[in-house]
Amino acid sequence: MKRVLIFILIGFLIFVLGWWTRGMYGSTHTQETKPQTIDTLVDVGTHKLHFKIIKGKGMPILFETGAGDNETVWDSILNPIAEITGTTLITYDRTGLGKSTVDTLETDVSKHGILNDLEDLESALRKLGYDKQIMLVSHSYGGYLTTLYTDRHPELVKSIVLIDVSHNFHQKYLENEKKELEQHIQEAKKQSLGVYYMTANFIETLKLMSNLSIPQNIPVVDFIDGISFFDDKEMIEHWKECHKQFVANHPKSIGITAFGCGHYIWRDNPSLIITTIVKSYAETMDEKQKTDIYNRALNYVILFSSKAVTSNHSEFSLNSWGYNLLASGENIQALDVFKLIVTLYPLSWNAYDSYGEALLKNNQKEEAIKMYKKSVELNPKNENGKKVLEELLKQ
Repeated sequence: MKRVLIFILIGFLIFVLGWWTRGMYGSTHTQETKPQTIDTLVDVGTHKLHFKIIKGKGMPILFETGAGDNETVWDSILNPIAEITGTTLITYDRTGLGKSTVDTLETDVSKHGILNDLEDLESALRKLGYDKQIMLVSHSYGGYLTTLYTDRHPELVKSIVLIDVSHNFHQKYLENEKKELEQHIQEAKKQSLGVYYMTANFIETLKLMSNLSIPQNIPVVDFIDGISFFDDKEMIEHWKECHKQFVANHPKSIGITAFGCGHYIWRDNPSLIITTIVKSYAETMDEKQKTDIYNRALNYVILFSSKAVTSNHSEFSLNSWGYNLLASGENIQALDVFKLIVTLYPLSWNAYDSYGEALLKNNQKEEAIKMYKKSVELNPKNENGKKVLEELLKQ
């Protein structure tokens, strides 16, 4: 029962946060003061890294950006995560990106590779006092940094959320990659030195990463986009296969397909990423801390529910989310979502029809019959419900 209530809470939170982060938040706030934000440059020897830190208490969460991005890409989801978890959130710009500087006296391109980026990060985290236990969230190319950091500090990393990262995708196209990189190297230099050095060292990065993996004792949530940024069908299928293989080979990983979302999943479905990060973080805590996080989540639900449930597409949004879960094989989670819908919309015949379908997926025939009977009672014209109910009663 406790597990069901938690999933119902998380489900409702996903919907509420989805509404909130899309601009309907307004000025209402659950806390009197916002968390302190620090914007600073950290000296890492021959240059400086730019960090933006939302201060909190407890184990921090570090966000790693994709190729060529700076830390501002995370801005839209940070505040709710900070306020629900209560912890410190760390975003930063890698060397030559955003506000971070570059050692221009070092002209050897190989001295600006991914290992140098990792050493910069390690140095900065030591100076900031965050070189202890940590949770990691990474996007795309940032997954390489996360893997490297975890490989070197497996005892420190307690949980990871990967958002459409590359895994071993590029290894298959190594020769083609070399040719393309040669063509685009000067163009990359025009964008920024950070992009230039990443491009110039990309083949060496791939060779290094081919021998590394995330330790299997660390919990990982692995997201893959539902709308690929590739045009080639073969590449799309290979991207999917790489994610599938990662989950298959990592016993403490969960794979999630973000249906309807592009490469920057949190922009298309912020609530999905926010809630996953919150839940992953809570799972690293002791029971009291975990309960505190869920209680704060519940406070958000209570605060925003009166407005959220009046949204024109609220029932539709929840219903779509439930079917997305069913499509990805997450039947138990889908069941909790559909149960939430009938709780919120007790007069909706469609809600009971969907809940009945989810119950059947979970081999709960008797409960499914009750839901289909209720659906047909509310809407005698529900022909699909009548047909399913007839078949169930024959069995």
